[in-house]
Amino acid sequence: MKTNILFVTLSIFTLLFSCSEDSINNEEATYYDTSKNLGKGAVRSYVMLDHTGTPTSIGFSFTESLLKDLPTNAGMGSMIMLDLPAEAAASGFDHLELDWNPNGHEPIPIYGSPHFDFHFYLMGMNELANVAGGPDMTPVASQYVPKDYVSGIMAIPNMGVHWTDALASEFHGELFTHTFVYGFYKSKMLFVEPMITKAFLDTKVDILLPVKQPEAFQKPGYYPSAYKIHYNASQHEYTVSLVNLSRHGDI
Repeated sequence: MKTNILFVTLSIFTLLFSCSEDSINNEEATYYDTSKNLGKGAVRSYVMLDHTGTPTSIGFSFTESLLKDLPTNAGMGSMIMLDLPAEAAASGFDHLELDWNPNGHEPIPIYGSPHFDFHFYLMGMNELANVAGGPDMTPVASQYVPKDYVSGIMAIPNMGVHWTDALASEFHGELFTHTFVYGFYKSKMLFVEPMITKAFLDTKVDILLPVKQPEAFQKPGYYPSAYKIHYNASQHEYTVSLVNLSRHGDI
């Protein structure tokens, strides 16, 4: 009888230990930075780390109310710079920027709808301050450019040149709702950027979208193979995030 009791006790202990170990190994923690206001709501940056401290997701979190009472007049767009939490240092990203474009932007026939630009910057503000507006014809080595992506040529000051997917649906007769952009300046990648219309966000979608990959990345960091648009109905909150992160280069 004592042997049976000892066996059962050891079995329960082993089971509990295994469950505890699994829960620790699967544990993820989310870290946020300070929120900033836009419309009637607020937005903040966040990073999610696994139990080893490896970034698994990085992005924007914003309240549903942010989509209300946004500026609508020409020239009344909004730009919000967001620091990343200190825990995001290993990601390779420096900071985020949320741009609200009530009248869209060039090319207007394609991207003229009211939309948000969600910039994930690889460089700091000091380096971006050296980005001048105007044509940038500097070639980018092919291994750093995703397949089918082409240059927009015109650099935006403090930002760079937007490279878009020539096969994206908005260039083939469909209405622009969301797309993924790479940003370069003088041959160097400066940012990645989901662009999403307000109308699409208003549908309260939950969608995972693939990101075309270059053969290599110039700066070591964690880069996404997908981005996610998520609406949390219970918290009335959205997230737009880079997910399925993989490490490239030595960090």
